[in-house]
Amino acid sequence: MKSPGFAPVLMLVFITVISLVGYIIFKNGSIKPNITAVTPTAVATATPVPSPSFTTAPTIKPTAVPTSKPSVTPKPTAKPVSGPPGSGLSTINVATEKGNFTATVLSLEMGSTRMITDTANDGDCGNGCLANNLQTFVTKNNGFAGVNGTYFCPITYPECSGKTNSFDFPVYNTRLSHWINGGNLFWNGRAMVYFDGSRAHYVQDAKSFSGGLTAGIVNFPGLVNGGAVQIDDNQSGLSDKQKAKGTKVGLGLRENTIMVVVAMNVNMQEFAYVFKSLGASGALNLDTGGSTALYYGARYVYGPGRDIPNAVIFASK
Repeated sequence: MKSPGFAPVLMLVFITVISLVGYIIFKNGSIKPNITAVTPTAVATATPVPSPSFTTAPTIKPTAVPTSKPSVTPKPTAKPVSGPPGSGLSTINVATEKGNFTATVLSLEMGSTRMITDTANDGDCGNGCLANNLQTFVTKNNGFAGVNGTYFCPITYPECSGKTNSFDFPVYNTRLSHWINGGNLFWNGRAMVYFDGSRAHYVQDAKSFSGGLTAGIVNFPGLVNGGAVQIDDNQSGLSDKQKAKGTKVGLGLRENTIMVVVAMNVNMQEFAYVFKSLGASGALNLDTGGSTALYYGARYVYGPGRDIPNAVIFASK
């Protein structure tokens, strides 16, 4: 006769064993859940992110160094020139037999330009003479350019007491059509630039002048005659101020062109060589120092300097 509860007991034992085995496996960790495979992939993908930000750093540095160099290479002045500049105003580096010198040159073609010489006084004056700034001389004569004139005795010089603003150099007054200090044309050692209405001329010895003119100015020294320098190496006959290096102003003739030249850091002989290199056939020194003034294009290129008793003006024909 069969025992009636054997099957249920056997089933209970089987379930108990299976549960016990599952518990033991789970506790020992022999079987990893699928979740652990997800965790590493999330961490691994996040770590490479910062590294690409360093890849551009090396390319920035080298490009900055070469690009700044070309801006330093251009020279402040052009290659020294020997010969006249074009018409109008220019500042150039002039190559001469005595060295290279910076000069501002105003070149004016006399076919379309007339030269005017004017004085603040309408007659000879020995003391307390009138003086104007250069712009006043230019405006008064309807000009477009002008430069200071002869040496004179400024009111600020102690040695000029009793003869202030006087000048003994002959200057032809274009407005009045007569010479101021004309009686001094016979003095030795003075040179002259004059205009006869159509052409400009240079005379090394002013006392030899004869003929008609509409403008004229006499001063000392003459610098160039017949294209040759007239000042020797010893600077003979010049004052200490004239021998000293500094800014100098003068008029030069080249064919039918007048050149107004302001040269930097030259003595009188070097100034003469500047004119020679510019192609001048004749050149005359003018007053300098505190009188230096050049007016062009409705402005002072140099100056205005002190008030002056005479000036050279340029107007359109």
